[in-house]
Amino acid sequence: MQATLFLEDGTKVPGVAAGAPGVAIGDLTVYAGHDPVQRLTDPASSGQICAFTQPAVGLWGVNTEHCETGTPWVRGAVMRKLCGDPSNWRSAETLDFYLRRHLIPAIEGIDVPSLQSLAEEKKIKRCAIVNSADFNGWDALREQIRSHKADKKPFPAAVKTVSSFGSKNAVAHVAVCDFGSSRALTRLLISLRVRVTLLPPYDASVILSRGGYDGVIYPDGAGEPRSHPAITEGVRDLLDTGIPMLGFGLGFRYIGAALGARFTQMKSPHRGAWIPVTDLRTGALLYTWQMHGHTPDVIPEGLAVTHRNPLDGTIEGFAAEDGPVAAVHFLPCSDLRVGGTGELCAILFGLLKGSRHYA
Repeated sequence: MQATLFLEDGTKVPGVAAGAPGVAIGDLTVYAGHDPVQRLTDPASSGQICAFTQPAVGLWGVNTEHCETGTPWVRGAVMRKLCGDPSNWRSAETLDFYLRRHLIPAIEGIDVPSLQSLAEEKKIKRCAIVNSADFNGWDALREQIRSHKADKKPFPAAVKTVSSFGSKNAVAHVAVCDFGSSRALTRLLISLRVRVTLLPPYDASVILSRGGYDGVIYPDGAGEPRSHPAITEGVRDLLDTGIPMLGFGLGFRYIGAALGARFTQMKSPHRGAWIPVTDLRTGALLYTWQMHGHTPDVIPEGLAVTHRNPLDGTIEGFAAEDGPVAAVHFLPCSDLRVGGTGELCAILFGLLKGSRHYA
């Protein structure tokens, strides 16, 4: 069945329907990574229509071990070709069946690099996928796209749940403020002999009342700092306690906002794997996994820039000059061989040194 990718400026890009039938509206983002399942199930993808730059998507099928959470978060998917015959011994189902099962429309036959250039040239931020051969409500749909605001799913921890993972004899115990923490982070921390407790992110009272934590992590996840000022206030409250604090991804923005940093939207977002980052303290070049479209343009006094992207000069990390607080924009993964992940682990243990339980 024919399908159409409908951009907010009225441009219609024809393609072939995939995934579930229907219409999906969302923020257009381009992803340069290899594994679509990680992207689809990452809470940072909430409210987005994700376009994959790889020439063929779904070659490995859907491996549930690679899912960052238990459900997909995207509104739709765009690709050049969707593989219907995956080759991987861990594949549980095809990507097309996975999209259909979760009622997510997709479209294939799209030249994604050309789409990315067009979107950057015309500053297109939103789009719709129309998987219907007889659709005729284009004018109304265009108005819906223009007025669209991503309907972010609620935080996974919105029900005020508290979950702990890892051995009680771990070398450290950290609190993770969960507004979309990935399974990769939990697996990584446990492999480092760190006990993990996932907590609601809304305020610092839960963390302060429980006590006994060696540090606090604000991870990547769903949401927007401007829409959740209570979380930013909670970060400020924790800053006053002097507890070691690490942020990455969306956590980078929350900690930055709490310290007075100002963020602007990027012309070319960083979404994908093997994105270079320079450690300004050592000169080392890291290759990282990133998933963000904002960058700080003003860093307040008291913060030192520690990492930058060598290609566009954007700030990728900062640290407080007078306290155990640091944040980076790149994300962890399960593979300790990836430079960005190893750097993040080193930052975490550097912050934890001196904590009362850490040895």
